[in-house]
Amino acid sequence: MTAPGSSAPPPAAPASRYSLGSMPNMLRSLLVIGFFLLVLVAIVPRMSEVERPAVDAAGKASSVAAQTRWPIEMPTGLGSGWVPTTATYAPGTDKVPTFTTVWKTPAGGDIAFKQAAAPSDTWLSTSVTDNPMAGTVAVGGRTVERYAGGRTAQVSYVVRPSASGGLTLVATTNASEDELKTFVAALKPVTPTAP
Repeated sequence: MTAPGSSAPPPAAPASRYSLGSMPNMLRSLLVIGFFLLVLVAIVPRMSEVERPAVDAAGKASSVAAQTRWPIEMPTGLGSGWVPTTATYAPGTDKVPTFTTVWKTPAGGDIAFKQAAAPSDTWLSTSVTDNPMAGTVAVGGRTVERYAGGRTAQVSYVVRPSASGGLTLVATTNASEDELKTFVAALKPVTPTAP
């Protein structure tokens, strides 16, 4: 009995309908949600790789050749399917100034092509992905050093300068070695842009 002048306690809140659910109802709900997620995954398009747009590697090479007075080389006459996706001139390993281009090959691989004047041993080792020298190969009328068989499946060709003021060229690929040979055989000096 409530004392005179005091109010009655508030009525108890009703139990939540969700707390009354059973395990079978919860499993049915999860199945419905899972079904909708599968439908969503099935209809949303996915890309296996991000396409990189082509860059003006030849224009950048001519500009760097004019700026540095280096005998920059670039491939010519490769044909369709060879797409330059990167062209930069910046400090590389050991702060060695490096002109780098990256090329998408017709088979879908990549070739990273680096050029530097008087690079350090560490720069060279990094550029060939720490692979050991594995002999030499004749490509495009010159003998190049071949680096392969180390901790990576990549192959690198290194062209040493034949004269004072020349550049060390390193082409490294995860594509076929035939494509690497085609690339290196197509290298020719670029014409610097006019000042």
